[in-house]
Amino acid sequence: MQVKTRYRYWRMRRIKDPKQRLYASLLITATTILLVRTWHMSMEEQNFSMLVGWVYSLLIVEFMLTIGCLLAALRWFVLSKWQYASTAMKLGVWAVMTHAVRVLILATGRYEAWKNYDILPEYRTTFTMDWIWVYLSIGFAFLSLTGVYIVWRLWRRVKVKYDHFF
Repeated sequence: MQVKTRYRYWRMRRIKDPKQRLYASLLITATTILLVRTWHMSMEEQNFSMLVGWVYSLLIVEFMLTIGCLLAALRWFVLSKWQYASTAMKLGVWAVMTHAVRVLILATGRYEAWKNYDILPEYRTTFTMDWIWVYLSIGFAFLSLTGVYIVWRLWRRVKVKYDHFF
């Protein structure tokens, strides 16, 4: 029978994938971009005074999910352990899905049949938006959903490889 020493335990816990920090930093970068854009929409553009309550609530939920994802990704980056990646990934997926729903609401609100249904009635006549921003929002939402799918596929591959750490 072999006695487990402290050194052996420490060495066993040091086994890490070198790409952990790369994945965590990519998630931190994407989350920071989404966080800055959400902050700009809510505070700088002062959409809280123009948007309908449920749309603004969706914006606040997206903001909180993004902050949670950023904090979980920072913990994953600092500690570099796969067991912390799961929370960051789940919160990131929920933040991206909420963002995609919000962009869908923005795009349908600019469509002629449902013109400005996401804006309070007193601002509907004066609110205008260039179509380039709508197309740009849709493109970035599609890009973020594609990124979620790619990361999910990478995550499944890595999780099978390092399943004994979870």
